[in-house]
Amino acid sequence: MSETMREIVFALAAEKSEQESVLISLDIEDDKLFLLHFIIGTYFGPDLRNHRKKSGFQIKASNLPTKDELTGSFMKRAELERVYHYILNNADPSLIVKRKILLQYFNGKRSNSDEDFPLFRDLYPQKLHRESRLGNQYKLFESIVFINDPDTSCMREDCVERFKRLTGMQSFTLSLVVEPVAGNEVEDKIDESMEPSKEDSGLEVSVDDNAGTCTSDEECDVAANPDLVVDGAIAGAQAGQVMGLMDIGECSDAYLFRVSLPGVRRDERDFSCQVEENGRVLVRGITTTGEKEVHRYTRVFEMQTQNLCPPGHFSVSFHLPGPVHPHEFSGRFGTDGILEGVVMKKLKKQNCLI
Repeated sequence: MSETMREIVFALAAEKSEQESVLISLDIEDDKLFLLHFIIGTYFGPDLRNHRKKSGFQIKASNLPTKDELTGSFMKRAELERVYHYILNNADPSLIVKRKILLQYFNGKRSNSDEDFPLFRDLYPQKLHRESRLGNQYKLFESIVFINDPDTSCMREDCVERFKRLTGMQSFTLSLVVEPVAGNEVEDKIDESMEPSKEDSGLEVSVDDNAGTCTSDEECDVAANPDLVVDGAIAGAQAGQVMGLMDIGECSDAYLFRVSLPGVRRDERDFSCQVEENGRVLVRGITTTGEKEVHRYTRVFEMQTQNLCPPGHFSVSFHLPGPVHPHEFSGRFGTDGILEGVVMKKLKKQNCLI
């Protein structure tokens, strides 16, 4: 069968499937789990060859693709988490799942999970979307693509309205660019053994137009092309493994966080750390490493390698586990390149019986 004929047959079959499909209903009582599953199933879908983008729910409402119909690209799991946190950035912090639940969602298997608990694999089965790791830095899912303007016509109206009510969003369109990784770019570096690795709280990063640094939950990339319009990372620098690494601590009344920022200018005119009431922390600054030439007194050094982050403006943002009091925040950016902050929790008032 010719390629053109195959495309026609595929299109006709897809159209027939859509006509016969039923509306998807998410009977998930817990609002946090509902939002998590709705976002992953609506803003992502199988990366199909020669076909328009379809969300995970659209595919579920019709027919699963075959392996041959998928592109074989790779999506970083951290990108899925970043989109999830981006959408809920202005929602009530209580609607964001804890890290443990998020990991259970991505790693859980239906055979050993509660039937009422939604799982990533309900939408993206392992046989079609295998999971692997690039080195020891981040996890990848095969043949999954981001959809910034999803079609929700396959969803029941009450589910759509519930999502809008909980998030405050009236439009489903996102001004984000999330690109999959081409299979031929990483096929020699992929490790399919999936040995456990340390996984911290989700870290979301954005980069200014000219230069930047980044990390996310499981990776930090550094890009050589400053014109690449991605929300987060720039590929290729070894410093990406250090820049932006984060730890979070918690006690009964406060959170502590540490962010690794080597090579970042400590001048208060160039550096800032803001903490918002919903627990979002935003760090902005300027990196001073990665130059092509380094001037030291009367000498000019031509750099033979440039593995550190490129010079320029950057921003890093992430969420603490819960709401806080922004005014009760103290921070210290030491000469060791570690930003440490302590911020008081916003505790729920308890009624006292007299």
